[in-house]
Amino acid sequence: MVRFGLTVVRHGETRYNKDKILQGQGVDEPLSATGFRQADAAGVFLSNVKFTHVFSSDLLRAKQTATAILGKNKFCRDLEIKYDARLRERKYGVAEGRPLADLKAMAKDAGEQCPSFTPSGGETLDEVW
Repeated sequence: MVRFGLTVVRHGETRYNKDKILQGQGVDEPLSATGFRQADAAGVFLSNVKFTHVFSSDLLRAKQTATAILGKNKFCRDLEIKYDARLRERKYGVAEGRPLADLKAMAKDAGEQCPSFTPSGGETLDEVW
């Protein structure tokens, strides 16, 4: 019998997502103090999980989260984290670095709902999948 397990952790808080500013792929904002506490808490929660591999986006906030989690792990502290740009969050194009309210306004002007709306230069939901 072969068992596969996958644990997915979203990165901790940044100043931008606290202030509801879109980061996407073009804004490489570090974790806030709260974000580091969240990453540490996730690390404590996952401290007894024996990971065989760790993959992370190459953006700073994701790297910081993965490093903090692995640093709390009892079994895998020396495990290499593999960074991959393909694991970045959705690209929001011209809306990156702007308030979420701007994205909602762009979607409304286009006659679309926000989650499915794709701003110029952004990725569609299908492209993200």
